[in-house]
Amino acid sequence: MSKAWPVEGVDPKGGLAENARRILAVRVAEYYAFAPIVPREEADEALHDLRIAAKRLRYTLELFRSVFGKAGERQIDRVKAIQEELGAIHDHDVRIALIEDELAKAAGEQAVALNEAVAGAAPGELTAIASAALRPPPDDPRRGLIALLGREHEGRRKRYLAFRVLWDRMRDEGMRGDLVRLSAMPLPKPETVPERAETDAA
Repeated sequence: MSKAWPVEGVDPKGGLAENARRILAVRVAEYYAFAPIVPREEADEALHDLRIAAKRLRYTLELFRSVFGKAGERQIDRVKAIQEELGAIHDHDVRIALIEDELAKAAGEQAVALNEAVAGAAPGELTAIASAALRPPPDDPRRGLIALLGREHEGRRKRYLAFRVLWDRMRDEGMRGDLVRLSAMPLPKPETVPERAETDAA
């Protein structure tokens, strides 16, 4: 998991709005730093890191609801939707890894058993052993695992496509610009000289 980008310049004695916008600006930049990996369906770790960046962005918006108001609520809904799609992809990735581990374990156990069978076999039995090893029986657990693996990959492809549709729609709706405007630091008010002071000075 990637580390959160540090936020510099937060002033404990400063105003809430100024600090909130400073933090949000970093979280927005961190989130969109992952934009180049969005087209890479196979980038499971990077997509997971994007999900974590989305969580940080969402939590920032939620923490400072009083600062960002209704505009912030809309962004919370958008980020939450992206986060949920990425979470579904990650769930598939976790299950795929578990199935791969089980397949490797089953293959290792069967390799040991095959080695023992070959070591104790007479020369004339080797062909039959090889044929049996190349044609697993119907109750071989690997058959079910391979079928399950195929379903997980298909499910992941569908969720990735749903994520891309959502990401592209958010992009077309101007989500990035909306977030940047929320995070823009307000301009300091110009110092004005009271009229009486100007008159006195004259």
